[in-house]
Formats: sequence, structure tokens, C-alpha cells
Amino acid sequence: MEPKKGLSSVAAPSSSSAATALEKDKRQEKRLHLAVPVKVFPDIASIESQNCCTYEISTLGARLVAPAGIKAVGQTIWLQRNNRRARYKVIWIGAAGTSLESQVGVESLEPANVIWEPEIRQRIMKS
Repeated sequence: MEPKKGLSSVAAPSSSSAATALEKDKRQEKRLHLAVPVKVFPDIASIESQNCCTYEISTLGARLVAPAGIKAVGQTIWLQRNNRRARYKVIWIGAAGTSLESQVGVESLEPANVIWEPEIRQRIMKS
């Protein structure tokens, strides 16, 4: 997922042209604004999980409500939807005091292992 303004993985832009460049959508794939429940395993070596919800999804990533166990950009987590699970990497964490506070962006480390149901995948492609 592409970093956005107000995120901990990017420095704040110093000029309005830099802010405009950050706001332009240069994503490689379509996103679907859809709230679906998922399980997050913040520690891939543990069986402990937390339930959370998506804000938007794509075949290769998602924007999630930030569960407590996600602590750092670059952290590897498991994301599970129904009985499908895949490893994801935390790409950004919303900075406190911004509109993205308490949200995280994750990107799949297993692009061939899409966890979304076929109906959701079709909706992503049509969006």
C-alpha cells in the first residue's frame, strides 16, 4: 500500500506541492472500501489473535483498524479471513492526531495467497 500524509513511515511534506504529490493516488491496483471482519495475529509465532475490521481492501493489501499488537512499520503479521490466512507486512501506522490515527496499512508477503472470498475479489476488480 502506498503511504499517505499523516503517517509514521513518512516525513511530513515541507511544501504544498509535496503534499499534493502525496495525495495523488499512485497505487498499482484497485481498492474497495469495505468493512469486513478479520483476525490479526500480531506475533506470527503465537496463536493469540485479535478481531478487527478493514476500512478498505485490495488483492495485495488492506487498511485496518489498528489492533493493539501492531507496534512498528515493517512488522510481519498474519491476517485471516474465514479459513484463509496469509502473512502481511505493516507498511504504515497512522500518526496520532491525524485522520488516520488508529489505522494501519498492510501489504501481502504472499501475493498468490489472496484471503478474500471470490465475490470480494470480483468486486475489487470491478471497482
